Amino acid sequence: MSNAIYQGVLLDGQAVQITVSGQKIASVAAMPGGAELPRLLPVLVDLQQNGALGHAFNLMSKENIDGLRAIARHLLQNGVGRILATLTTCPYEKLSIACAALKTLLDENPELNRLFAGIFHEGVFISPKAGWRGGHAPEYIRPPDWDCLQRLNELSGYRIRMVNVAPEEPGGLEFISAAAKAGIIVAIGHCCPDTDTIRRAADCGASVVTHFANGAAPEIHRFHNPFWGFLDEERLRLGLVGDGFHLLPEIVRVALKVKGQQSCFMVSDANMHSGRPPGAYQRIGGVDCIIEPNGFIHLPDAQILAGAWFQNNRGVEFLVNQVGLCFEDAWRLCSTTPARIANIDLPDL
Repeated sequence: MSNAIYQGVLLDGQAVQITVSGQKIASVAAMPGGAELPRLLPVLVDLQQNGALGHAFNLMSKENIDGLRAIARHLLQNGVGRILATLTTCPYEKLSIACAALKTLLDENPELNRLFAGIFHEGVFISPKAGWRGGHAPEYIRPPDWDCLQRLNELSGYRIRMVNVAPEEPGGLEFISAAAKAGIIVAIGHCCPDTDTIRRAADCGASVVTHFANGAAPEIHRFHNPFWGFLDEERLRLGLVGDGFHLLPEIVRVALKVKGQQSCFMVSDANMHSGRPPGAYQRIGGVDCIIEPNGFIHLPDAQILAGAWFQNNRGVEFLVNQVGLCFEDAWRLCSTTPARIANIDLPDL
């Protein structure tokens, strides 16, 4: 087996020569210079990715390896090398089929396992209230149910790495405790808890906020809303959507100042129709969404976002061009930081 040799500059500015044997890094050696060399970067990591090109993880079947490969190609073309396949709100039967399908497809195609690093169960156990549920289909929202999640996790081959829940819903705190004890990362989002409930959720093991400052009613009380509590609770890390539509740059700057870069990470929240031409498309649950020419995806009510069109490379651009971060810090927030938060292995460079 022949070796491949690459020379470039790492995020920390060190010039290196990397020897690759097969699909593994055999050695990394420092070398002088570097100004003329290209960047050698860890892959982008996306903890909230719903699908692409018309293929949704919710709708995955055991026969749809072509759809999974199409998503994989689209992600890799955008520099994304690790994701959590995200399941949104839909009937339990579809979630069951999707989890079993992902297990079968990934077991039979192990080369895809590095890209599809696990599952993020975002939907179902969220607030049923208008606005706070976002674009999720209300008829399939249900109270937090640990037994239900365990069944889905078993069907997936225990690939559920993160779960989202509304802690204020009946059984929410007990659900958080059970999931955290089982080693599943617990996120809170699409929810409207008070500050005390946020603190209690963190006490029970919640450690992440799903797409901070989104999944919320368009009009909220200036004081009595969960965002102050999310910022104030030091144990919570913030997921931030970096497509340029979900968040204003100043909101991201405030989040980074309050939490620090080690406790924030970028996600795409890419819609199943991400990467497709502008137009109207049907989403899961029969809810239409509209893709505008600039990549803005929304429900027919333009105030309600319907995920994102861009992948996480857009997050790097947003952080550099609009938030004002240096390239290195922006890349970390879209790569090594989410990998660390979700315990996803990346090559050691």
